[in-house]
Amino acid sequence: MTKPSWQAVSGMVKVESKPPGFWTTAIPFVSGPRLLRLTVQPTDDKGSNVPVIWRSAAGECGADGLKGAANTGMLLTNTSAGALIGKIGGSTADLPDAQGQAGASTAYLGRKVFPVGSYAVIALADTDSGPLFLTMNDAPDGFATHSGALWVLIEEAAF
Repeated sequence: MTKPSWQAVSGMVKVESKPPGFWTTAIPFVSGPRLLRLTVQPTDDKGSNVPVIWRSAAGECGADGLKGAANTGMLLTNTSAGALIGKIGGSTADLPDAQGQAGASTAYLGRKVFPVGSYAVIALADTDSGPLFLTMNDAPDGFATHSGALWVLIEEAAF
């Protein structure tokens, strides 16, 4: 088995739980094929210790979200409320298509949307390209109650 050779893409990214839109731009443009590794960090871009929790109306949680919390109406319905999620393509204002709420693959036509949690390795196909966005998984009307931020290290490796 080949071990990927990881390289930092853009340093540390601060993901606010209450971004100006619904998504924080983490990388302006990425394209496949490549692997992306996203890891929530206990330190910020200056090396200072930071909390690895954020808050929503449903409660306080880490990047893996709230176990057992309802996820109906969330930006991504196949992962926990409060979890860190990502998206390739689209814009900071994207919401899931109401017709596609049954599954992640149809909720965001033309975009790749995925759970990140505290650690994820995402394979980008050669047809995947666009900005990388990150945010807290919640219902759109819940963002007003959010507080806190997470710091994420983003690395890449050849496929």
